[in-house]
Amino acid sequence: MRLLETSKFQKLRKKLKDPEERAALRQAVLELLEDPGAGKKLKGEFRDLRSFRFSVRGQSRRLIYKQEEDALVLFSFGPRQGIYK
Repeated sequence: MRLLETSKFQKLRKKLKDPEERAALRQAVLELLEDPGAGKKLKGEFRDLRSFRFSVRGQSRRLIYKQEEDALVLFSFGPRQGIYK
């Protein structure tokens, strides 16, 4: 399965300085590659997307992605507040 990133996801990923947060994001992506259906389906205008929860130092984060035929498209990640903008 191919892994694709939107430009927003790339910008957010490059801004990460904390090694622990980078490792948690990497682990979340690896889990999604193994089981792309693991995330919760979103509703409304975001119904094509899924949300996968992971944590960093006990703080909840979400990874927003879309599963296509042979690819996983990563859209955004971060705390729940403001993630869907």
